[in-house]
Amino acid sequence: MVKAAIGRLDPLVFTAMRFVAMTPLVFGLAAVSGQRVRVRRRDVPLLLACAACGYGAYQYFWIFGLANTSAFASALLGATAPVFTLLIVAFTGQERISAGRWIGAAIALMGIAIFEGAFAGHATFRLGDALTLLSSLSFAFYNVLAARLVGRYPPIVLVAITMTIGMLMIAPVGAFRLGLQLHSHRIDLLHLGWPVWGPFIFAVVFPIVLTWPVWNYGIARIGPARAGLFGFLVPIVSGFAAISILGSRFEPHQLTGAAICLAGMALSLLLGRISVAGVLTERTLPLER
Repeated sequence: MVKAAIGRLDPLVFTAMRFVAMTPLVFGLAAVSGQRVRVRRRDVPLLLACAACGYGAYQYFWIFGLANTSAFASALLGATAPVFTLLIVAFTGQERISAGRWIGAAIALMGIAIFEGAFAGHATFRLGDALTLLSSLSFAFYNVLAARLVGRYPPIVLVAITMTIGMLMIAPVGAFRLGLQLHSHRIDLLHLGWPVWGPFIFAVVFPIVLTWPVWNYGIARIGPARAGLFGFLVPIVSGFAAISILGSRFEPHQLTGAAICLAGMALSLLLGRISVAGVLTERTLPLER
């Protein structure tokens, strides 16, 4: 939906307007749920880093990446965030990642590559792809940083704080670009129509009501590595949504890739606590009689 909208409106202007609209909405949701938004001074550096990785820098990379590549490619490369998350938590020692989970993640990522045509002669690497990869790495760091904060802040409160910081990182540049375009009469906000304002409303409401609060709750319950694996579903859902929104069509290799991706996710979740090395060791031990 955003890909369709930013074809008519400057990507950064769209993003800045979106975050300006979302920020008061998330504070309203926190008030309705009876939660107070309070920042602990010792958490400020971590909150700043979390906001930059999840909203500020991430949105710059993602929106310009999306503007310069296809929706499918953006979904594929964005789905590498779970792999980056696994690498980060394994390298920092935050979680012990079993071999079974690595195998499942690799299969799921392979499925996404097949889904996106990497082995069907359709894949090309563009500037937008590189920017989307950077956004994926940024979001992986967000997963890890958010995992350190969800124990101190309720999910909706954490979203309110980090989104406010992210909005302050995005809004000034977006306002500047909007001013330039209004001055040069390049856009008319009143006549953009439903193709822009429909996706805008969707992109404002759903992340606040569903996406980010539930995502943070999931991280708190099952950890960033396991939660991150559900990111593999993004390109599958995006692919189906693009049929009606962008007029895209599925090819046999995409259906095959979707099936492999889902199978890899299932394996990663099922084998998450199984040590492949331990199983192999047991198989090599002599049988007791």
